[in-house]
Amino acid sequence: MTQDDGQLDSLVRKRIRALRVAQGWSLEELACRANLSQSSLSRIENGQRRLALDQLVTLARALDTTLDQLVENAADD
Repeated sequence: MTQDDGQLDSLVRKRIRALRVAQGWSLEELACRANLSQSSLSRIENGQRRLALDQLVTLARALDTTLDQLVENAADD
């Protein structure tokens, strides 16, 4: 992973958390909506678990956004 990849990865994780918080949702609520375990979502947000494309798509849908917006917004920050 290059430094740019690592920065994008970190920004996407922060974006997921920010969108979750903006919705007023707990980890448990988003995890349920995205069909993930709460611990898996926590590890994704904290960088302790690899970001998988299929999970990003599911998380984007659960957060009522698109994968493009999730990544694009992070890249523009």
